[in-house]
Amino acid sequence: MTSIASLRRAAFAAPFALLALLPTLTSGQAPSDATPPDRTELTLPQARDVARRALASGQTELAYRLAQGLLQADANSSFAHFVLAKAQSQLGQTNEARKSAATAYRYAENSLRKFEAAELAARLSYALEQPTRAQFWLRRAVQNAPNDQIETQLARDFGRLRAENPFHFSLRGGIRPSTNVNNGADTAVQTIDGSPIVGTLSGDAQALSGLINHAEGAVKYRLRSSKRSRTELTARLFVQRITLSREARELSPNTPSSDFGSTYAEVGVTHDFAVGSNGGSAQVAGAIGQYWSGQNPYYRFARLDLSRNWRVSGQTRLSLDGTYEMRGSALSSYFDSQVWGATAGLRHRLKGGDGLSFSLNLRQTDSDFSNARSVAKTFYASYAFADQIGPAKVSAGLVLGHSNYSEFRALYHPSVGRQDKSAYADINLFFPDIDYAGFAPTLKIRTGRKFSNISRYDTREVSVSLGIQSKF
Repeated sequence: MTSIASLRRAAFAAPFALLALLPTLTSGQAPSDATPPDRTELTLPQARDVARRALASGQTELAYRLAQGLLQADANSSFAHFVLAKAQSQLGQTNEARKSAATAYRYAENSLRKFEAAELAARLSYALEQPTRAQFWLRRAVQNAPNDQIETQLARDFGRLRAENPFHFSLRGGIRPSTNVNNGADTAVQTIDGSPIVGTLSGDAQALSGLINHAEGAVKYRLRSSKRSRTELTARLFVQRITLSREARELSPNTPSSDFGSTYAEVGVTHDFAVGSNGGSAQVAGAIGQYWSGQNPYYRFARLDLSRNWRVSGQTRLSLDGTYEMRGSALSSYFDSQVWGATAGLRHRLKGGDGLSFSLNLRQTDSDFSNARSVAKTFYASYAFADQIGPAKVSAGLVLGHSNYSEFRALYHPSVGRQDKSAYADINLFFPDIDYAGFAPTLKIRTGRKFSNISRYDTREVSVSLGIQSKF
């Protein structure tokens, strides 16, 4: 029970007549002309109930005063901050209302209160033309949604808001235990076309086990858009760091883990536009950036991308992509290179909703450095199940590759050339029901091997990758 002292603390600084108010709250009639008492005291439950009725009946100023009184009794009351936010919103104090809704969320004692506060903060942020902040609060509302139907509706709202927002952000990350974090050789003995040569490979050139930690962030800003075209500024940062296992540190004691890390950064611009009237599209994109190997600059680059997509039918899409990239080595212009690439892709939706996709990639690298000159072909096939299998959405892929370095020079065999063949398979699991604010975990299992006529490039890998992915 609330004590008498608590009842007095719950009273307003500006007293009101409860007897005069009740007819208005219950019947919508104007207060009577009877002279009210000079002061009326309410218990906290009574004050909360009157505040609810005041908001429901449109008595905004009364709700505002009630919220202030409740906050005098308890400055950490989520309910009072929520009522204040609603009242401020109705009084046109939108920015103050957003702050009050955020405070209500902070002090909320259960998921339902958090949902109500987050949903209100999202709507107020949208009213203030702050779509990025509104997306942030929508994710918090999703996290506390009382049922699946509301969560689905919030996800739709998020999609519409993302389409309106000129800024688009994405963040991915993961940890991958691997038997080969450095793409090292299977064995210390080096052979060429089956014949052993003098010497053995150093520890850091052999396969080392450990953890591959990576994070990728991307941001886009829409410069202009219409029903048939869109132009965006883009930026991307990819960071990968390696943690060697104890066995790897014993095999390569003088090489720090930082030497195996990498960083990739780029900024660019893309222009997408519709082609025809049947869902076709095209894109022109350009980017500049830099790649770091370990902690040292490795090369800078400038790239041009062209792509074209056709909707063959309601279930099938075809794509063609071309790319040209100039790389300037940080070591010497002798190692500069030019990379040409082309990719053809096909995606098909089966009757049951499962997805099937294929792609073929061709890449040619030209350079004054003969060991960098190569022609590579890669075939990729994947199958994605439409329905969940247990708690997971499942997809699987197969990658087959062939690379030819016709002018590759190896020690003691200056003109041997190099041919690599590779085969990798992976299975990807996405757990949409185990999410936080719309982000759910992923699990990727990958295994494969690369065969080369030069054993230094014979590699195999088994890895398990844990990551996160947005549900919408």
